[in-house]
Amino acid sequence: MKCPIIMIMTFLSHLAVANAQGIFQYDRLDFFNEAEVRKKVSQAEAEEQPKAIVDEWAEPVMSPSGKVSIYVPPPEVRDFLEKPDPENAKAYLEWNSKRIKKFILAQELLTKEAKELGYMKEVKSFLEPGASLNLKSSSNNTKAGVSYLFYFMLKGCPACEREARVIEDIHLNHPEIRIEAFGKGFSETELDGFRFSARQDNGMSGLFKVTSYPSIAVFNKKNQRYFLSGFIDKDKIIGLFE
Repeated sequence: MKCPIIMIMTFLSHLAVANAQGIFQYDRLDFFNEAEVRKKVSQAEAEEQPKAIVDEWAEPVMSPSGKVSIYVPPPEVRDFLEKPDPENAKAYLEWNSKRIKKFILAQELLTKEAKELGYMKEVKSFLEPGASLNLKSSSNNTKAGVSYLFYFMLKGCPACEREARVIEDIHLNHPEIRIEAFGKGFSETELDGFRFSARQDNGMSGLFKVTSYPSIAVFNKKNQRYFLSGFIDKDKIIGLFE
């Protein structure tokens, strides 16, 4: 009797264990996966680090992100300083000339834009009600009480060509009058050809609400303002400054 009883009890115990495994069985969770991934990423980053260059030209540079890179001067610089000779000197000068040319072009553009912005601000101050002509500007040597003549011209306009000769006459014979001319449709070379100061319009005519050419704006020492359209002879223009 004992043997059948033992067999029954053994069967029931296996059945209970099987049921328990079915109820409480879970998939395997690996809590070390993330650590392994990070380890691989760190190893990859380490492999990406630049190899150290052991010589006097190597300079480690660290970016804001913490990544280190190695800066080495161009071969033209290294070759010339390591072994100065006519050929290396020529290569260095050519390399440096290209850099200097870029700096010069950039500086010219900045100077031009700064000057244009300065004139825009100056003219806006003229156009404000009650504005005074007692302006000071170290960049263009403007003095208090100087009279101003703004001339607006259009390329291909016959009357503008005649007026330009009048403006040139005033420029040569009346240095007390500061002349600034603004042209539309002219190239830089053509504007440089005028004996008085002439530059691209760049919106100046819009500030004066110019609708026809030629046009002249006068600001005299008495803070009187005049705006003239069409061809104006010299005597009439000079009379506005007296």
